[in-house]
Amino acid sequence: MPNILKTAVAAAFALFTVAAQVQADPIVSPKAECKNNTCEKFRVGMYRVRDTMSMNVMMEKEKGEKVAIRLLDSKGNLLHEEFVPKYITKTGRKIKFDEMGDGVYTLEISNDNEKIVKSIYLSTKEVREVNRTLLGVN
Repeated sequence: MPNILKTAVAAAFALFTVAAQVQADPIVSPKAECKNNTCEKFRVGMYRVRDTMSMNVMMEKEKGEKVAIRLLDSKGNLLHEEFVPKYITKTGRKIKFDEMGDGVYTLEISNDNEKIVKSIYLSTKEVREVNRTLLGVN
């Protein structure tokens, strides 16, 4: 009888220990996509640098907001990611496409709730020339 009681107590203890550690994953709500390059907490400007294969991206945000800048390829693979710290309110980045192949790239700038998505089309004008075209689209 004492062995059955010890086994029952040990099983109950193990069950409570496991149940205390098992938690449901938090529900992740999709981020709202902002219009006209302006979100509630941050805004973005982007333009191509003339006669180069690079783009300048400028961002202004509220102090205390952490913002992520991600560059993705057409398959959704992450090529570059960086985070703008909470204490910085204005920042600028130059993205160089000299070494990248032709294709569609996506620049996603987001905080916890909102995001701005830009598509970048990179293509070679002709097969025989090395001239390339860089185009950013909302």
